[in-house]
Amino acid sequence: MKYGEFFQIEIVHHYFLDEIADLILLPEAQTRRLLEKQHFLIKRTGKGIKVLIPEKEKNTILSGIESNDVFVFHVFPTSDSVLEFTDTSGFENDKMMLFTNERLGVDNVELVRSETVQEGKFKGFSAMARVEIKASEVITDINVTSPVYQVVFNSKSIKWKYYFLANPDDSNIVIDAKDEQLQFKELEIKEDDTSDQIITSLRLNFPDTKILVFESNTSIPSSNKPIKDIKLIQKDSVIQADSTLIKHLPNPKSSDQGIQIIKIK
Repeated sequence: MKYGEFFQIEIVHHYFLDEIADLILLPEAQTRRLLEKQHFLIKRTGKGIKVLIPEKEKNTILSGIESNDVFVFHVFPTSDSVLEFTDTSGFENDKMMLFTNERLGVDNVELVRSETVQEGKFKGFSAMARVEIKASEVITDINVTSPVYQVVFNSKSIKWKYYFLANPDDSNIVIDAKDEQLQFKELEIKEDDTSDQIITSLRLNFPDTKILVFESNTSIPSSNKPIKDIKLIQKDSVIQADSTLIKHLPNPKSSDQGIQIIKIK
């Protein structure tokens, strides 16, 4: 039997540049029964799912769909790590995101987002989002083209902070990033300041070491593609030359609060 595409749902997570990992889109039990009853097929893709409809039965099936029918899906994480880099700000612990195609503007593909009460589990993981696809909206769109809806997640953004353990006589050390929009400023460290617990701990464990701290000028979104060409450089004002101490600084992780501690030498 030949099938055509009814609608498609893609998960878009700004952490991933290519195929989505550690996220799965599953139909609610009632939705699965409704789709099976109407002879739809659900095909999993690298970014989500496609809902397929038998071409020969298309008109009969569409005429049998009620205007108030809603296809419900849930987005589940399949690992703890995906929660570490997903921005869930604005949602309480007992809430999850709600995405819907209702009131979706013309030519828009990104589903409308709000919040809903937490529900559902998959292999011990609570659902991150509920996706509601109103059947009447799909039927309206399918007359033009098969709609592709996007469930969009943002990745966490955090300022990066580097703590360097240097030799006491090291000076003129700077961080140079290839991306001109990304800059790092050296923070002033006062001898009597005990507000930074990391500096206090480093002083206790490395009493004869010079501590340098640099912070990014802006919050940096987490990504599975590392930012390269962030160099640690020592400038020599006498001979007007730069010495590269570290060619590629490691990217701090969101799980480490954007903090990286590095011994220079």
